Amino acid sequence: MKVFNKIFLGLGIAASAMGLSSCVGDLDLEPRDPSNITNVGNDLDGVFADLYLQFATYGANGNSPVQGFDGGMAAFQRAMFIAEEIPTDEASWIWDPADYGLPYNGGLFNPNQGCLYGFYSRLMINITLCNQFIQSVNDGQFNLDAAGQARAQQYVLQAKTLWGACYYYMLSFYDKVPYADETTSIGAQPDQLPRAEVYRLVTAELERVVAAYGDNQTPYYGFVGKDAAEAILAKIYLNAEVFAGTPAYDKCYAHCKNIIDRLGHGGYYGNGLVRSYNALFGANNDKYVLGNGGSDVNEIIWAIVGDEVHLTGFSGSNFLTAAWLGTNGVQGTMTTPTQNESLNGTYEETEDGTIVYEYYADTDAFNTAMTKYNETKGNDKDKWQIYVSEIVNDVAFSFDPTQVGYIAQDWYNSGNGWKCMVARKSFVRKFEWDDVEMSQSSDRRVGLWQTSAHGFSAENISLVGDDWGKNGYLTPKYSNWAYNEDGTINKAQSPTNISTAAADYAAIRLAEIYLTAAEAILQGGGGSNAEALQYVNYIRERAYGDLPGSTDHHWTSLTMNDLQEERCRELYQENVRRTDLIRWNKWCTGYTWEWKGATQNGTNLPEYTKCFPIPTRVMTAGDFQQTTGY
Repeated sequence: MKVFNKIFLGLGIAASAMGLSSCVGDLDLEPRDPSNITNVGNDLDGVFADLYLQFATYGANGNSPVQGFDGGMAAFQRAMFIAEEIPTDEASWIWDPADYGLPYNGGLFNPNQGCLYGFYSRLMINITLCNQFIQSVNDGQFNLDAAGQARAQQYVLQAKTLWGACYYYMLSFYDKVPYADETTSIGAQPDQLPRAEVYRLVTAELERVVAAYGDNQTPYYGFVGKDAAEAILAKIYLNAEVFAGTPAYDKCYAHCKNIIDRLGHGGYYGNGLVRSYNALFGANNDKYVLGNGGSDVNEIIWAIVGDEVHLTGFSGSNFLTAAWLGTNGVQGTMTTPTQNESLNGTYEETEDGTIVYEYYADTDAFNTAMTKYNETKGNDKDKWQIYVSEIVNDVAFSFDPTQVGYIAQDWYNSGNGWKCMVARKSFVRKFEWDDVEMSQSSDRRVGLWQTSAHGFSAENISLVGDDWGKNGYLTPKYSNWAYNEDGTINKAQSPTNISTAAADYAAIRLAEIYLTAAEAILQGGGGSNAEALQYVNYIRERAYGDLPGSTDHHWTSLTMNDLQEERCRELYQENVRRTDLIRWNKWCTGYTWEWKGATQNGTNLPEYTKCFPIPTRVMTAGDFQQTTGY
């Protein structure tokens, strides 16, 4: 297995520049702990597990296969987020102006932007590893017995499923796509094919894979199976008109319906959806992953597994927690010393505000604490520290009135906060708010957000990191708390508050399949409008925490615009937004958001920005044609 570097060179990725000899040359990253390197040699299971490792993290620190660019940013989930979310109306990256400055945030791209090299390279690396694994199995390199051969064939189906997931994004990103499968010769540059031809090849291969899985192919936890393969096919068919020039909504609906028939039952609502939206994105969300058996619902069809100790990285739930957060203008409330034991931990409303008491049995300790308390209370600049501004998760906090934006990482059980992202106002306004300030909503999907209620401004006055708190809401959906099924926090099961997060990243959910099926129906792909409406109402029922059977937030009719808005609300930060806007003809014209086109009020984008340019570093290493328009 010493020939991996050759195929990377053939794909236009400079192996010497990325240090592949240390990371990928022997597929030697042991999957249980990416900080340790072990030579798996002829170990089928170890080599196969490395495929999943390359979707979950970037490898041991300093061993990212994408060098010359931030390894954490080139991890699969985060790389796709950079491509799919940051240039859109959902999220903005407010640091690193060289790679993520105003043009990129505004949807204007050039081949020299490092972030483009990051996600292009990650896709091609993962495609290559999938292909090479399949080649190794087919060539008999593992010397397997009969049982091993049977297991290897199942692994091949999974490798091809992951390969298909990568090509879903390649089809979305480029109009001339480097195509490689297990028949591509090692070291040979693959043909750069028209997008429509790659669409035909990929869908045909995934159809074969779905058929080969057979019936009742529930995967083990953390692995992909038939449902993931069909979900990826549905995602490709949903965009067939963009990818190939001819719609395929009938095929999209058919695959969605297969998944719904298998998974759309059980749980609180009887439709296969998790009862609480928050619980889907907490530290113990693995129990809702297909194949885990921790719940009677399996909403998460494909999970990119994370672990706060053994499988860490700067992507997935860790990224989607820390990038939004920071501790600002907040501290734990200074307690009022008391020697009245009955007052311990109680709160009292005073004329100035709420205070909290703490009992001291030792008189000397009480006197020392009281002296400090009185000094603080007597100082106009500091006295805010003794009054309770808000009780969050049973802990009292005080807000510094001189600050803008009040937030504590502790509220998310997070030991890390980067202050790197803000939301666009156009996205915030898509939700149903109870007040004009957009601070309170019955929609539980905004339950973790930081809004004007904590001093944040929804206005996007800039996309500059120093304006954090003043230039956009914070809209996290992941946290490091464990949740009960009803969405309440379970502190006893929550991990330690450290710098990494525990939740798995939900790459594809049953909720997305419901919304995809509904769109296919409205586009004439089959089913009925009543069915599409029912699917969307499943989503809305859960979003508002309605009781089963309630119609309080149900719609009685469904338009395409209604569906598009609900899809945005439900699937935000799940790496679909840019592709959705392009499919709906809202990327270039017809819809404008803040800083679109790199202007504050937004402007139209050129047609060629529907695709990304191939990075300059790749163009100079290979014989490829540049994306049309660049």
